[in-house]
Amino acid sequence: MQTMYGVTLILTLVIVGGVIAYSGDRLGMKVGRKKLTLFGLRPKHTSILVTIVTGTLISAASIGVLSIASSDVRTALFNMKEIQDELQGLQQDYALMRAQRDTAQQELQEAEESYKKTITDLAEAEKSVIALRQQAASLEDEVMALEAETDRLLERYDIVETAFGQIRMADIAFNASEVILTTVVSKDLGREDVRNHLERFIQEVDDEAYRRSARASESDTYRAIYLHPSVLDFVVEDVLLASSDVIVRAVSQGNSIPGVPVLVYLENYPDQMVFSKDTVLASRMWDPQGGIDIDLVILEVIEEANQAALNAGMAVSRDRSGAILLPGDDFRNVIIASREIEYPVEVRLVVAEDTWRSQTPVELYLDLVP
Repeated sequence: MQTMYGVTLILTLVIVGGVIAYSGDRLGMKVGRKKLTLFGLRPKHTSILVTIVTGTLISAASIGVLSIASSDVRTALFNMKEIQDELQGLQQDYALMRAQRDTAQQELQEAEESYKKTITDLAEAEKSVIALRQQAASLEDEVMALEAETDRLLERYDIVETAFGQIRMADIAFNASEVILTTVVSKDLGREDVRNHLERFIQEVDDEAYRRSARASESDTYRAIYLHPSVLDFVVEDVLLASSDVIVRAVSQGNSIPGVPVLVYLENYPDQMVFSKDTVLASRMWDPQGGIDIDLVILEVIEEANQAALNAGMAVSRDRSGAILLPGDDFRNVIIASREIEYPVEVRLVVAEDTWRSQTPVELYLDLVP
């Protein structure tokens, strides 16, 4: 279609140019023969003018026909400057886009290199994690072995301690599992305050053990007790993780005789209600015909109740009166009432009020149930 359009346009130009040239030639011949003049010129000059005008008309006709026939020609003739300016702007935009493309390609290459480095680092980190896990497993095995060795040494220590006490025929300073002292640590304390509180408490335990004739060597940390250095750290962490106040008790690990250090460990319990009102803490049957006085049975029940309170994690009173409290009037009134009893009864020690671990001692009352 474009080819036919171009051929048609060329033919038109040829025909128009031929017609104009022919007309100009004829007009020039006529002017030459008749020696006509225009604008007062000589015939020769008039002929030259006609020839010039004819050529000019051919050019003008060609341009006119091209302009009428083709929008591209009109654009080239009248908008060339704008086209050149636009082309220059496009060339600048193209150069800018190429620069941006090169920058983007460089950034992409850097990102790919960073990604490869990250993958390499991740692989190395995974290897490190595997190595650390293997090391942790190995350390755990070592800890278990050390714990087993510690248990074995503690057993030997208890045997030697008991034998040494028997040889010396001395009194026992502390019994095994005896609660030496108790303290209550507030949940509102920070890490440093908790540690300071516990360090003061352990110093009090050491003073109490020293007062009761326990002795450690001068090279030891304490004067009368031995406490493993890591125990305090574990208790501090337990207290900080607790949601309530914590009762911490210092306990003698085995029988201890005067003159040797007391092996101490720490127990910690959250402060919460452990006995509700009217809970039977301990009981024992008593038969008035059995030949055993009721006061001995009451003492056995008191010991059982005290042990139950200790097993529940109750704090121990500073005056060494134990973890329970039975009013003396109850004891006397029950003995008096027992004189009138003829049949077996159950002697019960009952909790008087709802009791929390920190509310030491547990208040009790005696009850005789047929």
